Amino acid sequence: MTWLSKNTTIPLPDVIAYDSFTNIPVGHEYTLLSHIQGVTLSDVYDRLSDEQMNQILDQLIDLLTQLQAHPWDCIGGLTLDDQGEVQLGPVVDETFWQVPDIEALWPEGASGDSEHRRTIQDYIRLIQTHEKLAFMRDIVPRLEAFVASLPKHANELNNVKLRLAHKDLYFANMMFDSLPGKITDILDWEFAGVVPYPQWNPRSSFLWNGIDTSESLNEKYRLLEVFKQRCKEKGCTLFQETEYTSTLQDDMQRAVDFLWAIAEISPRGQRQELVQGWKDMVLENIEKFGA
Repeated sequence: MTWLSKNTTIPLPDVIAYDSFTNIPVGHEYTLLSHIQGVTLSDVYDRLSDEQMNQILDQLIDLLTQLQAHPWDCIGGLTLDDQGEVQLGPVVDETFWQVPDIEALWPEGASGDSEHRRTIQDYIRLIQTHEKLAFMRDIVPRLEAFVASLPKHANELNNVKLRLAHKDLYFANMMFDSLPGKITDILDWEFAGVVPYPQWNPRSSFLWNGIDTSESLNEKYRLLEVFKQRCKEKGCTLFQETEYTSTLQDDMQRAVDFLWAIAEISPRGQRQELVQGWKDMVLENIEKFGA
């Protein structure tokens, strides 16, 4: 948020205080933000007129265009150094296993940085550690072959722009004031970071109203088409610049995404009827790399 406040006009709350350690009276890290006028967009979404929604979409175009205007040369989260200057730090993502879940769902000793890095090598370690991932162990040699093949395609796979992304830009993370009809703040930047630009919306949450129904999903896709049309009319090149530059990039990302889904869902005992299909998708995509 420090970098954003210095380099963009994106509406943000003020950071009053924060701490990244757990050995403090509250027992966990925290961020204390200023009070914001308005309500979350997800709470009033179904009462917005088409005109109000178009104004909101135009604000989001401006927001994303500002992020698009700043190139980066490395991937990672943003952190402050001892002088209070913004630096690139470790990758952060909401998909990482957090300590309470690790303690509840993983064998003793499975915690630590390397256990939740979003890399194939660490997914392999997770597969070898957790009994609910045992059904994946027969393809570990193919996953290792996939990893070994990636450097051979480095030039093609790395041909991508890097940009700062919020990564969870859905309506529950946007504050809205109906009087001016504007977004007053964008919340929850804790998992923001510099990413390969095609991964600016990794969980496809952009424009979701926060309601977990098929109707809500269809509405998100409908609104996304409206957003794309308004981008085109305003000369915003977001969707052109976030396309993969090769099919091999898409194949690699699909393999990683399905492997992440398996490693995230299976230890929780969820979606067991789907995981075999996800395994098949991993195999289909790593086969493109000769694995």
